[in-house]
Amino acid sequence: MAAVDRSLPSKKYLRTGHIPLQTYFERIGKALSSTCPTCGDAAETVAHYLLTCPTYSLHRAVHFRTLGFSGRNLKTLLNSKDALRPLLNFVNATGRFRQVFGNVEAPPDISLQFSL
Repeated sequence: MAAVDRSLPSKKYLRTGHIPLQTYFERIGKALSSTCPTCGDAAETVAHYLLTCPTYSLHRAVHFRTLGFSGRNLKTLLNSKDALRPLLNFVNATGRFRQVFGNVEAPPDISLQFSL
């Protein structure tokens, strides 16, 4: 996690892994397996969901395109203000957390959120 955010421990969901993905559910005893329910290929971790799950490859191509090569690593996706809107658009497009969080929208002016 230090490669993603050197300020850990953090209370942010994605950074700590406390997000409704199978790996977390298995860890807290709410799922029998950590296997990704959409592809069945690997444990469903934050990295798997955002970077490698074949189910979401088209969504990644569309939503992380503007980030270029830097959109292929967790450090950028979870820490860059430029990645916030593409990340939230990706999350909404996949529908993976809709049941828990509904649609998550970026604030109208993201730069104000990061400059405070």
